[in-house]
Amino acid sequence: MLNPPRAVDLLPLIVHNGTEIQPIIHYGFSSPKKGPQPQPRTMYGARDLNGERHWRSSLHEMEQLIDNGFATAEEEVSNA
Repeated sequence: MLNPPRAVDLLPLIVHNGTEIQPIIHYGFSSPKKGPQPQPRTMYGARDLNGERHWRSSLHEMEQLIDNGFATAEEEVSNA
């Protein structure tokens, strides 16, 4: 049987080039009653001009995404 998921912890907003970045600590979707527990991880979310939320696992990755205008490597390859 699994335990219910634990709520995420919201950390203070970070602003990079005028875009708000919301850092959170995510504890996983559920945790087992026995055995190893999932490790918490920090995630960074930001919204582009269309309101779409983008998530990255490091602040540096999120800052690069914002600096590139939210264009991902996949989009750059398909546009070439």
